[in-house]
Amino acid sequence: MNFRIASKETGPSARDAQEGMSLVEIIISIFLIMILFSLLIMEVATLSISKGQKYENIAYHVANKQMEDLRQTALSEIPSSGTISSSLLAEIPSGSGTFWVDDYPGHSGVKEVVVTVTWSYNGQKSVVLTTLMGSGGFNLP
Repeated sequence: MNFRIASKETGPSARDAQEGMSLVEIIISIFLIMILFSLLIMEVATLSISKGQKYENIAYHVANKQMEDLRQTALSEIPSSGTISSSLLAEIPSGSGTFWVDDYPGHSGVKEVVVTVTWSYNGQKSVVLTTLMGSGGFNLP
């Protein structure tokens, strides 16, 4: 009967073989995980800022459109105040808009127009546009 002894060694001796990871490999792995986590946090912050800027841009366009509509109305027919009804307001959280028109102090025939759009995103935000209008045109001194 012949017995053959099988050897598990195919390269370095058994005492040189390592099981698991070295301390350096663990530190490098933790460092790489921290870098990836930092990138994720920055991306989330960037998305939040981008969304806030998108809402502000929509609010500005709503306010600007309302201002242009008021400029196209005869000065004597402009209501003293009102709300803004725009479908774009539904695209911003709790979006609403108002305007008011009042006599500009010290100048007869000149009105001050203020258009405000407000919304809620990381606190209460608003865009306010102000102009002067008169029977001879708008943006008067």
